[in-house]
Amino acid sequence: MFVFRVSGLTVLLFLLLASSVPAVSLDGNPGGQSLQAQFDVPESDLLEAVQEVIGDQIIHGTQQYAKEKVLYGAHSAESSSAFRESHIDGKVFYKVAENVLSPQFFKDSNDLGTIAIRYIIRAINPTSTALQIDAVFLENDHRRVHQSEGVVESAEFAEIQKRLDALNLRRKEAHEERKKLDQLQAEDNALALAGNPSSGTAGAANSAVQDLERRVTILRRQAERRVKDSETPLRSAPFRSATTIASLPAQTEVLIVVITPYWYGVETQDGRRGWIHHSQLEMLP
Repeated sequence: MFVFRVSGLTVLLFLLLASSVPAVSLDGNPGGQSLQAQFDVPESDLLEAVQEVIGDQIIHGTQQYAKEKVLYGAHSAESSSAFRESHIDGKVFYKVAENVLSPQFFKDSNDLGTIAIRYIIRAINPTSTALQIDAVFLENDHRRVHQSEGVVESAEFAEIQKRLDALNLRRKEAHEERKKLDQLQAEDNALALAGNPSSGTAGAANSAVQDLERRVTILRRQAERRVKDSETPLRSAPFRSATTIASLPAQTEVLIVVITPYWYGVETQDGRRGWIHHSQLEMLP
């Protein structure tokens, strides 16, 4: 069993080899390589990162026998018969790829079958969340389950960590942009108050104010977008199957507050917040 604790960008890895400590996955099958990690992030952040990895259509850390280095064709699933489970404490998600030929890093896998990855997310407290990843290969004909050697789980974990790092970076950048806007606005207000025609400084003050206004306009253009098409869904989470909060008309202007590789967290002018795919937005004219 692989056990991680993740805090910021520091990862402490404790690797317990199956030869010395038997690993038991949640389905009760001994010998499986189950990866468990604890992240110092809210559950919503980890859910977003896992959903992005599930939607990338790749089984990371393996390949088909004598074929491409990257195994494409995976998709999300509601469940998988490869896992014999009853009640699980946490939110459960699956990514599967069917008709895979003899994938690498699954024990004795020499047939055609399905790779199934299970992600279990459980909130520990408001700022800490646990993740478990299990991967197996299920034969089409004999229905035998081949346990992973741990490479797939580690590769999927690495992809999830990348998404979390990107999310944190984009939030930091958005926060810094907002601070710049607030500072420029404060300077603008101070200069406007300082402008006094009787003192002969009004011309210089007005010029400085105009310069600041131009800078504010440029920064706002970087943080604002508008909707391209009518009936564009404002979603509750950054994936296409998420609930639609509202359908926005074309030309609706929104403020970007969170940036991810594929989705923007936005706020509308009437204060509603949600997610829109980046391809559905455009720069202001």
